[in-house]
Amino acid sequence: MMMTQMATKDKLTRIAIVSADKCRPNRCRQECKKSCPVVRMGKLCIEVTPSDTVARISESLCIGCGICVKKCPFDAINIINLPSNLSRDTTHRYGENSFKLHRLPTPRPGQVLGLVGTNGIGKSTALNILSGKLKPNLGRYGSDAPEWSEILKYFKGSELHNFFTRILEDRMKSVMKIQYVDQIPRVVSGVVSTLLDSNNERDNKHS
Repeated sequence: MMMTQMATKDKLTRIAIVSADKCRPNRCRQECKKSCPVVRMGKLCIEVTPSDTVARISESLCIGCGICVKKCPFDAINIINLPSNLSRDTTHRYGENSFKLHRLPTPRPGQVLGLVGTNGIGKSTALNILSGKLKPNLGRYGSDAPEWSEILKYFKGSELHNFFTRILEDRMKSVMKIQYVDQIPRVVSGVVSTLLDSNNERDNKHS
């Protein structure tokens, strides 16, 4: 039983997420760092001081014990254990200790594709990537972010390669509905019927 548990643990990788909105190092005692068993062994698993704006957690050093999650007074930390096959196939990540998107759904001509799930699982990020509004960085953010040539090479041989090629060559148009209704006046103005007529490319207003 113990050998099975150890083998399972070895197959896991993890994502450490620190919410920049909740983390308040200047208003706590850095309980996450003080309680971390890896830090107590002399390794920089969690780095944070009262003058920092957010704590930094090393995912390669983190053992997934979850102590920091329980000790944080602001519920700013989340440690997620993942199967080892999800350590690859990273489509996008906004930065260190942030959300991570693995793979993408594949839109196909003549078919309806639906994305269903709770908040924060990557639906909007996936749609922004598929619409061409967000360039997938394959998990490499900052100065190491890939260019489109490398991204297309990564997806070569898949349906997504042809999809992104058509988006980049303007051979396909993407339209996204505004997510929050109260923001519509910030984007468009005028009478509804006039707006529909001006954007009715398929002449199917009454269909």
